[in-house]
Amino acid sequence: MENLIGIFIAVTPPFLLLGVGFIARTVGWLRAEADASLSMVTIRILYPCFIIFHILEEGHTKVNEATILMIFSGFLSILVGFVLAWVVSKIMKIEEESVRTFRFCAGIFNYGFIAIPVALAFFDGEIVVHIILFNLGVEVAIWTIGILILTADKLSLKGLLNPPVIAVFFALIIQATGGKLLIPSFFWQVVAVLGQCSIPIGLLLIGGNFYQLMNNFRFSNKLKTEISALMVRNLLFPALVVCFISSNFCPSNIPYLREVLVVQAAMPAGIFAVIVVGNYSSNRSTAMRVISVTMLASVLTLPVWLSIGLSVLVAN
Repeated sequence: MENLIGIFIAVTPPFLLLGVGFIARTVGWLRAEADASLSMVTIRILYPCFIIFHILEEGHTKVNEATILMIFSGFLSILVGFVLAWVVSKIMKIEEESVRTFRFCAGIFNYGFIAIPVALAFFDGEIVVHIILFNLGVEVAIWTIGILILTADKLSLKGLLNPPVIAVFFALIIQATGGKLLIPSFFWQVVAVLGQCSIPIGLLLIGGNFYQLMNNFRFSNKLKTEISALMVRNLLFPALVVCFISSNFCPSNIPYLREVLVVQAAMPAGIFAVIVVGNYSSNRSTAMRVISVTMLASVLTLPVWLSIGLSVLVAN
């Protein structure tokens, strides 16, 4: 019990930042009109700087077998989420007009702005680079297979040309050709400061957007969507990942893969999915239901799954 309470306290800061964003939106300090511009600045400037800073600051990241495995693991984790969402949607008989959106949103976990501060509460700073590489595979899966699931259209790769993905490749190229010594010190200081802003501002934005989700929230017929989302995101996926990291199938020579999986498995659905759903003219109300209930439930389930996952890590 003491361990669980300690974990709950350790993961409180990112949730408090979400709460600050929620309150700021409630009282009108963080207006909805600012979302588009702040989100653009975060995704196109702050988060890429965060990626570049950590990859180059860590200084040991190379494109090798371990790097490829991390990227592939991220890709595979999203595929597993999509498969689970598909199976649950079939069992629960989610309505036809909602099923594609449900499978997309329930299949994706909040892999960045919440996962990184949570991971840093339990592991050393090197895990950030491992999460960044893992998330590259996540991005590939979302913008290829995910969009295919959401739209039932032909496979598209255009979504992969986004600033975070480009930043990863840029940082890896710089690292391979000389590292941060190639970057002037005054420019490096700017990159570092901007990168440090990305997680706090990202969490504030998520908190503000969560207020919008809750403000427009309506329950689905017989709570099918909500129950199904909790089954996929807060129960089945983390349970499956915990079983995997405790098995002989998880590579023992890359211990940080298990650490990343423990953190990512405990995450709720990714809130940015509602933006993607809106852009592709899908069922936004379904997206709000999936994201809202898994986010609220994660206040309790996240510490529990982290506790179980960390115990498995110690045991193995």
